[in-house]
Amino acid sequence: MAFYRIKEAADKVGVLPHVLRFWESQFPRLKPPKTTRGQRLYSDEDIENFLRVKHLLYTEGYSISGAKKVLKEDRATEKVGVIVESEILREIHTDLSVLRDFAKDFA
Repeated sequence: MAFYRIKEAADKVGVLPHVLRFWESQFPRLKPPKTTRGQRLYSDEDIENFLRVKHLLYTEGYSISGAKKVLKEDRATEKVGVIVESEILREIHTDLSVLRDFAKDFA
């Protein structure tokens, strides 16, 4: 996993560094960790989040508050998706256990 300083991250996102700092103040999920010297270190996931915000603001034409709502809804959808995936995995596990027990009878 790579980490980038603010200049490198801004170049990857295609905006100036002060824009990233502003977005950090507006979007709570865009808070990268800081070094002991106070420098921000952006991960690849942070870059993806900034690109998502940039797309919402610049391409889709959302306002800051509109983009916040979209991101909040996306996050809620992600949580529901995780719950559904967990249930499906439990069902698969149960089915595999039944098949294993069935196969033992023939062994």
